[in-house]
Amino acid sequence: MYWLKTYFSQPRVHLRSIAEVLIIFLCSLAPYYVTAFVRSATNDQSAAVDLDDLFAKGQIYLLAYALFGTLFWLAIVRWDRPRHDARILLGVVSFFLVIPIIGFLGVDPTFSSVVNPEVVRWGYWFYGAFLVIHYLLLFYSEIRPPDPQEIFDRGTKDLDRDYDRFKHDQ
Repeated sequence: MYWLKTYFSQPRVHLRSIAEVLIIFLCSLAPYYVTAFVRSATNDQSAAVDLDDLFAKGQIYLLAYALFGTLFWLAIVRWDRPRHDARILLGVVSFFLVIPIIGFLGVDPTFSSVVNPEVVRWGYWFYGAFLVIHYLLLFYSEIRPPDPQEIFDRGTKDLDRDYDRFKHDQ
């Protein structure tokens, strides 16, 4: 419950985390936009290049896989911040999400043989999920776990209140 309450009480940390994820999003897609521009410039037809064509073989999975290293670092390895339940949970979720991508990479490291449009569309979902997990990990990396003394004090007050209520009910 602490992590959920904390999520809604730190607007500055949200802004920093969102800004970093947006920069990563734009920089990771920049080569694809450059490729689209080059294709458009060298094409003698007036129609622009369809950006979906650039990801038609599932190359977006490569972008999702590239984010996994960062997610693993933020969730599990990062030693300068205390590891807590929220980070561990997000690390486990990202680990399970990367398993099918690793399977794809084992079969075709370039994703040149992925032709099923539904499987290609799922790549967008994987990439989006990894961006959201990245944002959450950045956010929760900045949040400190609750102070043990604060938890102890709160628990003591709750026990005192329960004892008083029990004593008056007798």
